[in-house]
Formats: sequence, structure tokens, C-alpha cells
Amino acid sequence: MAAYLLNSGVRSPSLEALASDVLHRAIEGREGLFGSGKTAMTCDQVDIVRAAAFFGERMRVMMQLAPKLESELERLGNAELFRDLEMPLVPVLGEMELAGVSVDLPYLQQVSRELYEQLQRLDREIADVAHGPINVNSPQQLARFLFEDLNLPGGRKTKSGYSTDANVLEGLRDQHPVVPKILEFRQLSKLKGTYVDALPLLVDARTHRVHTSFNQTVAATGRLSSSDPNLQNIPIRTEVGQKVRRAFIPARPGDVLLSADYSQIELRVLAHMTDDPVLVDAFARGEDIHARTAAEVFAIPQDQVTANQRRLAKVVNFGLFYGLSDFGLARDTGMSTEEARTFIDAYFRAYNRVREFLEGIKIQAREQGFVETLLHRRRYIQDIRSPNRMLRQAAERIAINMPVQGSAADIMKLAMIRLEKYLRDERLESRMILTVHDELVFEVPPGERERLIEVVPDLMATAYPMNVPIQVDLKLGPNWQDMERVRLVAAKA
Repeated sequence: MAAYLLNSGVRSPSLEALASDVLHRAIEGREGLFGSGKTAMTCDQVDIVRAAAFFGERMRVMMQLAPKLESELERLGNAELFRDLEMPLVPVLGEMELAGVSVDLPYLQQVSRELYEQLQRLDREIADVAHGPINVNSPQQLARFLFEDLNLPGGRKTKSGYSTDANVLEGLRDQHPVVPKILEFRQLSKLKGTYVDALPLLVDARTHRVHTSFNQTVAATGRLSSSDPNLQNIPIRTEVGQKVRRAFIPARPGDVLLSADYSQIELRVLAHMTDDPVLVDAFARGEDIHARTAAEVFAIPQDQVTANQRRLAKVVNFGLFYGLSDFGLARDTGMSTEEARTFIDAYFRAYNRVREFLEGIKIQAREQGFVETLLHRRRYIQDIRSPNRMLRQAAERIAINMPVQGSAADIMKLAMIRLEKYLRDERLESRMILTVHDELVFEVPPGERERLIEVVPDLMATAYPMNVPIQVDLKLGPNWQDMERVRLVAAKA
């Protein structure tokens, strides 16, 4: 954890790498003791004397590393982040992993059968166009079919042939009616294999629950990720994604799932960090931020903003954190590049402090080589001074994204620590079982519903002092998908 905070660009650094980098010595890797692959041994099969020497050396290395890393954390001003945020979060995530989440196995079997039938139908429809069976999951077969048989435009050759990745196919969606079927087949096939068929295999035989692993030292922004299974990649807007979410249920009859979701937390963090008067005023008034942005950009009253104008404003509002360019806005909205440039210029005239903030981040990254979150989480930006324009612009986009997204992640972690402490101190049966980006999910017994509805949003909204109100949206339901909004909760900073 200390090594990750010192260099978040290195994912989950190994003890062997740290020994080499910090202590300038080599230590034996795990494969040296246990072997690897199918012939790998378990602890009870390893010679005890050799195992003692192996683990003894690793313990000595840890004890030598600890003070050096701690000293470096103090020097860089990250010690507080280590002590007060990341380390207290470790047992919280441990409890969540041990708790796990229950899944509806008979329902997943039913969904698997339905998806199999849909895939068979799509396979037949694609074969009819191709005048014979075609393996959609074979890039070579698919490339020949699309770019040679159908002669579709935009074939981009790679070393192994034409590319058929998702971006290429999305660009061809309107070129031929078979392309949407191919995209649908790929998505259904992936979801079926990754979740619908895989989740039952991951259910623990003793607890009858799925226990994901939360990764604390992977994302360079400080965001948490999950694996085995990855619960953060379930598409929420697709029908199949919604079916997968419906499979996550409380284990006991009568219990419900409570979802608590930070509303537009990154935009609120941006308002706090920039202190832009228009942004701050919009959130203080509880206005629709996208409608307010559209009204500012188009210089019209909010009640005259059209749905399309609001949509454009929403794309820009959320695209800012990813260094949205006029080209990117044109691509995402169908505008011309010139129209997109005019729109972005008007946006920055309305939100002048935001422009100054984003430009300041790029300058800081160039001068210091890193950017920071509100809690001083640091990310070093490679290529920020590169003479290669494409590499430099990509580095600038990373620099712009980090302070806002990383601060939102830090605030979520603070909230999780507070919530777990509350549940423990009050000896409640409710459990925090999932975190996905800006959302927390709790398993709640009937007698504790009202209490959590009252406490959870308050603890989340006040996790970090902000100059704008933080809003937490609550939903309650029998599964992760079929949830009804409880109420809109806003807490003052």
C-alpha cells in the first residue's frame, strides 16, 4: 500500500520488485519455492526447513522496507493518506469480501437458457447474410466477411489483419443491417460467459454467496476495482446487464438491498475545487446542472432549454474530466468540429474558473511532473513534457482527469470507513456488501431500514467538507436491479 501511494503508476507492486528497487537486493520469488503452473505445490507439500528460510527472508525484507517507505511517505506528504484513509479501509474491504453477496441461481439458469436461444437466433440471422455459418468470435473470419464479402468501408489493417474491435464495428453500425446483430451477438456472448454462466461457479460452497475481491492498489486514480468477478463492468443500461443485476439478492427472506449513490459527485468536486460561481450557485440552488449549463451556453432562460441542448451540455459537463476536445464533442454529438469548438468556447466563457483550473492543472503537471487530489493523493504524469504531440495530449488528459476523479474516489473511501464504523459501533445486522464507483450497496433486515435510510446519506454527504451540497440518491428493493427511489436526500456541506 505504501509503495502504491508513492507511485500509483505501478499496480500492486510485488515484494520482489520492491526489494530490488528500494533495497537493491534480490529475493527469491514464490515460484522458486512452490513451482508454477500445473505442477505448483501447496504449503503442506513444501519442505519445512526451506519454507522457513524463504519466509524468514521475506519478513526481513518487509521490516527493512517499512521504515524506508514510511520515511518517503512523510517526505512527500502522503503519510496521512496512508494512515487515515488507505490502511483503515483495508479491514472494511476485508469485511465486505467476507460478507459476499447472494445470487439467485435458478434465475441465472433461466437467463442462461434465454441468452442461448437469442445467440442461436442471431447466429442463424448472421449466417443467412453470410450465405453460410460464420464464427463471429473469429476476427479473421469476421474481417473477411465484413471487408471483403460485404465490402464495407473503414477496414483498418493491423499486423494480424483487419481490425474488428468494438470501435470499428460501432463505426459500421449504420453501414449494413448485419453489423448491429454482430455487435449484439458479441455483447450477449460476453455477458453470458463472464457473468450469467460464471457467477454460479463462483458461489462459495460453504457460504452460498459470491465473494468478489476489491482491489485497492490497481487504479492510478485511487478508485477501487473488483475482480473474480468484476462487478464494475456490468452494463447498467442494457437489458442483459439489468438481468445480471437482478440476480444479486439478499440472502434472508424479508431482507432488502439498499443502494446509496453519490449524485454527480465529480461535478460537485469540480465546483468545490474551482469555486466557480456559476457551478457553485447551480448546486446551491439544487438546479438541474445540465439544464443550467445549456442555459448559460445558449444564453437562454432554463425553462426554454430543449432536450437536445441539455444533452449537449451533459456531454460537455462529464467530458471535461477526460479532456474532451472539439473533435471528441463532434464525434459524440454529431456536431461539426467548428460547432463543437464554438460550444466549448461558450462553455468556458460561462465557467471561466473551470478553464483556469484545467489550464492550471496542465501547468502544474508540466512543472512538477505530478497532480494531486484534495487529500493529496499523487499521480505522476509520464509524457507530460514529451515532444510527441499525441503522447503529450494524452498525458494532459490523464492530468486533468486525476484530481477530480481521484478526489471523488477518496471521498467514497472516507464514507465507507465512517459507515462501517457506524454499523459496528451500533451492532447492527445490516452489512455493506458492494461498492461500484459512486455507489454503495447494503443488505438490510426489516427492522433497520428506516435507520439506514436516515443515517447512510448523512454520513456519505458529510464525509468531506465541501462548499457545495452533496446529494445521495437512495434506492430500496428485493434485488440490485428492481429498486425504487426512497427519497432524494441533500445534505449541506
